[in-house]
Amino acid sequence: MKYPLTLNLMKCATFGLGILCPGSLAMAQTTYTINDSTADAFLSGANPTLNYGAAGTLAIAPASSAKGEFDSVLLFNTASAVNQFNTDYGAGNWTISGVQLSLASNFGIQGEKPTSNLFNNINAGSFGIDWLSDNTWTEGTGNGNGTPGYPYNNAVTFDSIPSLQASGLDTLGTYTYTPPGNNNNVYLNYTLPLDASLVANASSGGNVSLYFFAADKQVSYLFDSLNNSTGHPELALTVIAVPEANPAGFLTACLGGYLLLRGRKTT
Repeated sequence: MKYPLTLNLMKCATFGLGILCPGSLAMAQTTYTINDSTADAFLSGANPTLNYGAAGTLAIAPASSAKGEFDSVLLFNTASAVNQFNTDYGAGNWTISGVQLSLASNFGIQGEKPTSNLFNNINAGSFGIDWLSDNTWTEGTGNGNGTPGYPYNNAVTFDSIPSLQASGLDTLGTYTYTPPGNNNNVYLNYTLPLDASLVANASSGGNVSLYFFAADKQVSYLFDSLNNSTGHPELALTVIAVPEANPAGFLTACLGGYLLLRGRKTT
């Protein structure tokens, strides 16, 4: 007997899509992890004109804490990820479906006092993350121990925050920090939202800047920077296939599938 029209069209569409993008259908999703930040620095409210780039640690703490406010900035370059996605799917045939940030720490015990007196004792709490449109800030240089330096006039400092924010930002949410213990091989993972600006920025293969700040009066979070020997910040991008838009090709494939289905008979 003949297939009902609706069934014919459904089978036809599946047949056509299979011809148009067989590779995309076979590869449901791909995750690429950027294993290190390109630049990062912590920003000290107690020393707002000093640059703390190239230190081994990044910090988040509120202004009310004993050592004052600490914010941090991280920059990731997504070129390697985008190149891999273009190789796997073809340029324009993929879209980001997930973003995960992973951070590790040398100091992760509740109440622990860090080696440097510059920082607050470790404490659980909440912190916020913003996406920054300005990714032109300069990390600066240091001795790896958080010692302030003045390598360039434009190296990022706490006083740079207003200009960084003025260029544009999107709020990515508030996250909970629970000290995991002293083991920099254990990462804490934070799922970032599919914010339109973040996704577009990451998909371009350029630099992505993230700004970290305290979201309560308790948090004191220290996490490893790119200059630490281990436990570097990581950004994982997951993508899914997007079928290539080709209406003429789809109609041709669909017609071929329909003609093949018409010739079938069932018992």
